[in-house]
Amino acid sequence: MAPQTMKRYVVSHQNGIDGLTLQTDAPVPELRSSTDIRINIKYLSLNARDLQIATNNYPAPHAVPQDVVPISDGCGVVEAVGSEVTLFKVGDRVAPVFPQGHHFEEDLALRSLKRGLGGAIDGVAAEYFVCDEEEAVPIPSNFTFEQGSTLSVACTTAWSSLFSHHPKLQAGQTVLCLGTGGVSLFAAQLALIAGARVILTSSSQAKLDRASGLLQPLVAAGAPSNTIQTIDYSKVDAWDVEARRLNGGQGVDFVIEIAGRGTIARSVRSTKMGGLVAISGYLSDYGHIPKEIIEEDLAKNILYSAAYVRGVFACNREDFKNCVAALETGGVKPIIDKTFKFDELKDAYQYMADGKHFGKICVEV
Repeated sequence: MAPQTMKRYVVSHQNGIDGLTLQTDAPVPELRSSTDIRINIKYLSLNARDLQIATNNYPAPHAVPQDVVPISDGCGVVEAVGSEVTLFKVGDRVAPVFPQGHHFEEDLALRSLKRGLGGAIDGVAAEYFVCDEEEAVPIPSNFTFEQGSTLSVACTTAWSSLFSHHPKLQAGQTVLCLGTGGVSLFAAQLALIAGARVILTSSSQAKLDRASGLLQPLVAAGAPSNTIQTIDYSKVDAWDVEARRLNGGQGVDFVIEIAGRGTIARSVRSTKMGGLVAISGYLSDYGHIPKEIIEEDLAKNILYSAAYVRGVFACNREDFKNCVAALETGGVKPIIDKTFKFDELKDAYQYMADGKHFGKICVEV
């Protein structure tokens, strides 16, 4: 039986990480309907979105409610079920769907975006979370709770970038992944188990070497030696030219674009005609972008590249299930950099803000 009160965080203001306020006696949420489940949250993982909400840098099409419970990505065990629940039983290990209500559609509808956890509605930075049974997905059977906490946003965004839209990734194609954050590393892993080639970029050769070593076990036996390649853009300024060179002089098939304005033009130039630049973030610092990049004629670049350039969100619930199946079949495990305790949540946010992470940052509830 669940206790009457629980610990949770709320965003008391959006002026910085100090707005994250720990409440130690919040009421445990009750089941609201006969098809609800209550999840005892075990682990969280952070995404750039969570930091942006805390610092009022998230361009949401909705207001962030006062004292909203933060964080969109978490995992736990079903602790209670409504009388008509058929999809889960007590003891099942699940992750809530990040955009609640996004079940089948290819594109994320505004009504679903307005039900995004940790922004428009309460998230999972709490000991207990209640949702309808249709709004959760089982985590892979061979995953820990910590690993399961990384799936709802970062992994599903990577899946959406490669498989949820047109064009869809095919074996033998090449995926250019910008950086070594959660989305990019998940995309690299999913690409490799699909039989594709991967080019990773970073300003740290140490991170690139680490990533290559972690990804190598996913390369199929007999695959070409250039299945995983890297670009250290602290040494190679024209990384778009280098990406084409590494791909035999041809544009790549997919770019996992997470930086936005500072890199989008080069991402487009890296891509072949009909390739896809999947934009899921805008992490570049606008204040430090060279003037010539800001003024670059992006429309002309897109026109003459004939590339697809589209915004990508987390995939829908059914694709989330497909993603879980692929992870299990392909032997993919999330790359986790560091794990914090629940009362260290502000430290976890600061660690992300400092850009120190490689892969995912997790929090034990």
